[in-house]
Amino acid sequence: MLVSTLDSIVILDPGKFSSRYEDDELVSLKMTMKQPFSLDIEINYDKGEVILEFTGKVLGERYPELISLNTIQECFRRINALGIFEIDMEKMMSAQVMKCDVTKDVPVTDISALNRFIRGHIKNYNAYSCRLLLNGNLIVEKNVTGRRYKSRITLYDKGKEMMKSDRQDFTVGNGLQDRFDGLCRFEMNLTSQQAIRDTLGITGATLMEVLRSERNPIEDFLNEVLQDDVEADAQDTWKTYCQKLVLRDCDYDMAKVEARLRYYKNGGIKRAKQPYIELLESLTGRTSTWTKQKVLDAVK
Repeated sequence: MLVSTLDSIVILDPGKFSSRYEDDELVSLKMTMKQPFSLDIEINYDKGEVILEFTGKVLGERYPELISLNTIQECFRRINALGIFEIDMEKMMSAQVMKCDVTKDVPVTDISALNRFIRGHIKNYNAYSCRLLLNGNLIVEKNVTGRRYKSRITLYDKGKEMMKSDRQDFTVGNGLQDRFDGLCRFEMNLTSQQAIRDTLGITGATLMEVLRSERNPIEDFLNEVLQDDVEADAQDTWKTYCQKLVLRDCDYDMAKVEARLRYYKNGGIKRAKQPYIELLESLTGRTSTWTKQKVLDAVK
């Protein structure tokens, strides 16, 4: 979502907008479009600002390139080509970014295995929640109360998503039928300017500053969230037998193990959890080809 000045756009087709008046005075204009891509614009004359929001699908056949410093001008050109309003590209580069998504498409042969690895290797389940939705999407979210500091990552099968019935017209129309097969999308949602500045390591939040950021926020987030790699060398002892019973009772879910430890222990959770992580890694048939380092390397 971008917020810019009134002089950053020129309206070409007023009939496409819905108008709002107060005491016979025009207060705002709004226009929403869902096809062939999502586009929302509001001209607020009271505040003297333009609010513009669009998705990467504006790029059409170039959608796999995503929105970046290299493609943003093409986004504006395609919006202007609609003939509804015209964006002053130079002025829009100074617009304030209020919220945005950071995305990365990664080749993954078995997304469910990656999801299992991440779910079992969250460093602190009190600090981060991890949910697997019925549609197979995995959401890892920082547990904070204020929206300003909220951040989360969603992992999903991009190829499967692109072939849903409500997206097929776009996918087929732009020749993208096979373009996303075997790709897992990592999508980070930044919903405030504070989160944008902190996550991208920038002092302001203009469109130019956001697109010029050299940070890799997805890698940073996963590095913070995931448990460090451990050696799987658990011994066959009475102690490990008892630990196996705990793992089995918790459905081999480290979130449940951590919750059980917090119930019975007053502290030292990280240290107490370590042998369960090591044991889970060593159990026959439960070892994973993924490691924390492999995940971080994949999203670089």
